[in-house]
Amino acid sequence: MLPEEYSKAITLAGRTKNVDLAAELFSHAIADGIREVCLYNALMSTYMYNGLTQKAISVFEVLKQHAKCKPTIVSYNILLSVFGRSMLVDHMETTLQAINDSELSYTITTYNTAIAAYLTAWMWDEMEGMYQSMLEGPVKPDAGTLLLMLRGYAYSNNLEKMEKTYEQVREMVNNRQSTLIHAMICAYTKSSHPDRVKRVEGLMKLIPDDDYKPWLTVLLIRMYAQESMIEAMEGLISKAFQRHVIVTTAGIMRSIISNYFRNNAVDRLAGFIRQAEYAGWRLLRSLYHCKMVMYGQQNRLEEMHGVLDEMENFRFSRTRKTFLIMYKAYYNTGRRPEAAMVIGMMWKHGYGNDEDAFVL
Repeated sequence: MLPEEYSKAITLAGRTKNVDLAAELFSHAIADGIREVCLYNALMSTYMYNGLTQKAISVFEVLKQHAKCKPTIVSYNILLSVFGRSMLVDHMETTLQAINDSELSYTITTYNTAIAAYLTAWMWDEMEGMYQSMLEGPVKPDAGTLLLMLRGYAYSNNLEKMEKTYEQVREMVNNRQSTLIHAMICAYTKSSHPDRVKRVEGLMKLIPDDDYKPWLTVLLIRMYAQESMIEAMEGLISKAFQRHVIVTTAGIMRSIISNYFRNNAVDRLAGFIRQAEYAGWRLLRSLYHCKMVMYGQQNRLEEMHGVLDEMENFRFSRTRKTFLIMYKAYYNTGRRPEAAMVIGMMWKHGYGNDEDAFVL
């Protein structure tokens, strides 16, 4: 067998996760007196793809000590990938310096591998620095580079550069890069971009109906809640209930509550709470407090008082704020005896102070 044939066989064994066969083929080649760098590269790749980081590094060290067979830029690129996948950024940067100190030159794979590693480690300045060095050097970015940068800009919420990069690879992303579309949508939902709803809805059209992501639905619920778009928010909430998605984040629930409050939609809030209780969503005392406040504002005092029983059913004790909500509702509707009674209840539960005594 020729060295290239051994190399392809080792690579194929590695891709099929047959690491022992790959190592055996490598040993056969060495026993036959074949010591080409492509064999070492193939075995390094095998170990890398199968998560055997230390073995991949050991192969490189053996190659580096070989008298007649020295590492090529391909060898270094594989080593960079090994360190990048393991988030060993310091080791990766040491390898980059070793390339700089040698007679070898960076290839597009060198740059893309380093950018991917910085992206994985969320080292945005280093990622940008590597990209800028490409723009200034002889090796120019390819489509793979732009896709990596688009992902990095989306993850780092750098919307301006994300949008500029997206324009360069729009067709490629729209056709088959759904994960990047998800990342861009996520970036918009977390931003204060004035047209974020329009941008998000345009990107959502590119996602197939069967590509449902619960986490994405939750982010969209929060966005529509923040924008006070109650119908759009409730449509996604209904879909989440149907798909048995469970929201456990307090911030999402508070956004939903605030949307109902701004729209003065207490009956809709009450319906949402009933569904959330049944579906196992995160319940907060503020859910019930908000409903009490809104009932009080509409002079629906019996319903407001009934919320106390709902709170007890879910083991939410009454706090000072609970009593103050009730006091304000009774006081503002001219029902002073009930308001005074609430103050008395506050003292009974240990929530009274001198200010409350003056009210009495």
